[in-house]
Amino acid sequence: MTSFNKGVCYQPFPAPYDPSMANTTCIFFGSDIAYNPMAPLWGTSYTSSTGSMCAHCRNDLQTLKEMGVTLIRLYDWEPRNLHLNFLNYCASLGIQVLAPISNYFLLAGFPNRNALIPQLIASFSNESKTDYHPAIAGIIIGNEPRISGFTVQQCIDFTLSWVNIEQSTFSNYRQPLLGHPVDFNQYGGKYPCWGFWDPLLQALTPVSTRNLGSRLFLAPQTYNEAAYLFQNAEGSGTGYVDLTFQKYQKPLLFTEISLDRTKPGYLNVVDGQLKGSLAYAASHPGALLGACYFQFADKVWKQGTTEGAYGAFSHTDTVLCTVKYGNGDFTHWDHGSCDGNQLNVGQLAQNPVYDVVVQNYKTA
Repeated sequence: MTSFNKGVCYQPFPAPYDPSMANTTCIFFGSDIAYNPMAPLWGTSYTSSTGSMCAHCRNDLQTLKEMGVTLIRLYDWEPRNLHLNFLNYCASLGIQVLAPISNYFLLAGFPNRNALIPQLIASFSNESKTDYHPAIAGIIIGNEPRISGFTVQQCIDFTLSWVNIEQSTFSNYRQPLLGHPVDFNQYGGKYPCWGFWDPLLQALTPVSTRNLGSRLFLAPQTYNEAAYLFQNAEGSGTGYVDLTFQKYQKPLLFTEISLDRTKPGYLNVVDGQLKGSLAYAASHPGALLGACYFQFADKVWKQGTTEGAYGAFSHTDTVLCTVKYGNGDFTHWDHGSCDGNQLNVGQLAQNPVYDVVVQNYKTA
């Protein structure tokens, strides 16, 4: 990773996507935004197996590049899908990726992890399957355990299985950083995330297999103001980032940071968060690896709610193109034929927070 990674969370699914019904379709199965049939959103062009064409795609990755983004944080990843086009395009733009291990692998897939992990590693690999893809800066395991329902012990066991399988089957691969995104709850500890990190790091830091202890980074997700993060957390007289780095001696990377647009003064809060992150990283090399603004576009399935008001872009009713898919577009289908599946590529509109993100990222 670079000295400071200017990140954005990326999951800009269009209507009618909803995570509760995603797996009943082919195009949304696994909530995977980064595989080939989603290229009408992030790529330059796409022609489906039926001949349906999107000649001028939305090209989100180019937009992210123009925003000054150097890191994309993803959430879900289906290893049976093909992702090389996405990863290659990211690499060509100088954008790195936090490759996600979806919550599924820590929940329903957890008992079968020794069979699933090799599939995940292979899907994170370069075309020749000789190493992790050069676009991958790190691997993030799960998302928000308290909310999603998996335990710290499952995180520990999954991470240990990961490095053991790396060692036995992928020993020539490089060793990207590993993190576990945690919501900003105390988990019984003194400060947010500490109650989760205490047992996690106690178990994982001493492990020498594949240099696990030195690959770990902390991945908090926060909506707190800069003063709390960098100056005075809960009356301590010290910022949260300083307190956390002093305690664990592990670098931090905010895998989510933001404030929703329904809150008063949200632009000032976001500006302070990003400016504070950049300034802290500059004065404390190696302690804060980056921040991922949450998020590129509003959650289309949460529009009109607080949860749907975080994007730097909002969805509009303008459809740029419609792609009609067939079975030939997909490597698998779990719910019958994919014929008739389609994707309406909607135009996005910048929110006021877009300028705040760009001003911080382009001037850094």
